[in-house]
Amino acid sequence: MDLNSALTQLNAFSDLGGSIQVIDFIVALGLASLLSIVIAKTYQWSYRGVSFSPAFMHTLVITGVVIAAVMMIIGSNIARAFSLVGALSIIRYRNAVKDPRDVAFIFLTMGVGMACGTKFFVLGIVLAVISCVLIGLMSWLNFGQSGYLEKVIRISCPPFDRFEDSLRDALKSLSERITLLSTERVRGGAEVEVTFSMKVPENFTSDSLFKKLESVVPGARVEVLGSNHSLDL
Repeated sequence: MDLNSALTQLNAFSDLGGSIQVIDFIVALGLASLLSIVIAKTYQWSYRGVSFSPAFMHTLVITGVVIAAVMMIIGSNIARAFSLVGALSIIRYRNAVKDPRDVAFIFLTMGVGMACGTKFFVLGIVLAVISCVLIGLMSWLNFGQSGYLEKVIRISCPPFDRFEDSLRDALKSLSERITLLSTERVRGGAEVEVTFSMKVPENFTSDSLFKKLESVVPGARVEVLGSNHSLDL
């Protein structure tokens, strides 16, 4: 049996008498897989957060392949499109995406998958290449970064007169801007816990902060959190 005969028999099992060609299906899914892997590797290379998830890279690849398959299955059939909407309506998505950048990558893989699934292969390749190059340039140029970092400082110590004012004066000498986030009495009022947000230069070190606060609040417990990315407190 030659290759043409095998493909003819495979096409006989396609939906609606062969409206979906098996070879087209394989090409679309193969290209969607390749482009999605390129996008996922670009995400890995350009990631600057503190909680990288390999599972998200897998999700990007799977999303691109599945969207391509779905677009080929639907085709121009309105009934299938409404059936898909009904099927997706029973699925509950409970995972919250905290980083808007992750959402952008999901939409990018969806766009590439849609292009491959509708046989706009050149458009899918162009979209993936231009997007990955743009992401790489923004990451390399540190696009959007101002040269300052956001730090969250949590200080616990016994209360004393002019507590907040003394801490503000000490922190102002090390930062561009400080903001009081919270003040709380803990351990039955024996201690005060104060949380500040600080905008500090990139050469900021925790050791300089510890030394500064030691001269103002001896014996205080100091915790430094944060980076140039947002934090959920």
